[in-house]
Amino acid sequence: MTAGFLGIDVGLSGTRATVISSSGKVLAQARLDGATGAMSPARLAGLVEQTIRLALKGRRLSVSSIAVAAFGPAPILLDGQGRVLAHLALFEGTEVESHGVAVDDDLAERLRRFRRSSPRLYGKARQICDVAGYLVSRLTGQLAMDLVTGADYARLPLPRRIALPRLAAGDQAAGSLAPAAARRLGLEAGVPVAVGTYDSTADLLAAGFGRQRRAVIVLGSTMVLGVLTATPLRDRRLRSMSHLGPGWFSGGWTNCAGSSLALADTLIAKGNGKDDGAVPLVWPYFAGERAPVWAPHASGMIAGMRAVTTASALRRGFVQGVALSAADIADRLAVETGPIRRWTVIGGGSRDEALMGELADAIGATLDVVKGAADHLGPAVLAARSAGVELRLPIGRRYRPRRAAHRAYGERLKIYRQVFAAVQPLLSGIRRVTGSGSRV
Repeated sequence: MTAGFLGIDVGLSGTRATVISSSGKVLAQARLDGATGAMSPARLAGLVEQTIRLALKGRRLSVSSIAVAAFGPAPILLDGQGRVLAHLALFEGTEVESHGVAVDDDLAERLRRFRRSSPRLYGKARQICDVAGYLVSRLTGQLAMDLVTGADYARLPLPRRIALPRLAAGDQAAGSLAPAAARRLGLEAGVPVAVGTYDSTADLLAAGFGRQRRAVIVLGSTMVLGVLTATPLRDRRLRSMSHLGPGWFSGGWTNCAGSSLALADTLIAKGNGKDDGAVPLVWPYFAGERAPVWAPHASGMIAGMRAVTTASALRRGFVQGVALSAADIADRLAVETGPIRRWTVIGGGSRDEALMGELADAIGATLDVVKGAADHLGPAVLAARSAGVELRLPIGRRYRPRRAAHRAYGERLKIYRQVFAAVQPLLSGIRRVTGSGSRV
């Protein structure tokens, strides 16, 4: 029977279970789609277990260790017996207004909104955890939180009665697979289960961030890009976060990437018309935006459409909008770190050849795509590391920037920033007149 490491990836568009060998070879894999951000914790746990069973079905595999990585921060409030009282959606609307000044992510504001709207439930809360921690507790019966997630939650203004779980490194053991969970999954009880972490943190590990590679872009439904720094950044529009290693992961987190392109595919009829140089500017802030504008009330915008604009040109505008968001962060980052000429890329969005080419042009750097970048290997690599096995994934593809295209992106980026700065004071009004109940 072949031994492997089981990783569970919980993204906003679905769940994936992957088993890899000690050499990094994929032994088994399954995916189930679903709007996980809107699911109850119990329903999400059921989807995760279904995905694991599907991946293992009919395969003679033994699992040496398990790790879970999930989207977040998305708080789950528990009572004194560990029962779920409420869960707070990741992209829930807030009343925060940044007015052009960088603000913290809306985790604390979401919690304040819940406290105001549901004081009775909030009063019953005795513990708080995140998605990965909750799912690990369903496997082990032990509640824990990794240090990266804990750094976010430590900043919350929580009353003393609401406790954080036990804090530990994401690659440390949270406990062992409990007998009941083992029976549900068809595995042996007692398999070590790691504490787990955010999905982006696990992806950074799989990309070799810190130990092997200095600059990484994670392309999923959302986008994360940053570099290794010895100290936190000074630019308040960017962020410096801990990771599974020394130093800081410094850069930005956006709400746009694969989710923006999926929206484009839903809304835009496919066509073969030429761009003819008339590609509209698209601000892909369709779920608000984090770095570098920190505007939860932001909405998507399109400028420069003409009567001759084709469907293919508009679709390309969406792709370029994601690339411009990356360039906006990379350009600000370079002020403190110097220009980054080579980035390692991981994540499902790396499948999109058009996006990868535009990204290379936009940031003016070579992009090295990890082999198996779209296979959601991060949690499985984390499971291997928790068992003492360090994996280095090789580079599978490479994209190089075109000088003329990079210069053109520089001009587009100037307008991209200027237009949004002018519109930003109007975001609340735009939200009001275009929101629910605005039909005239």
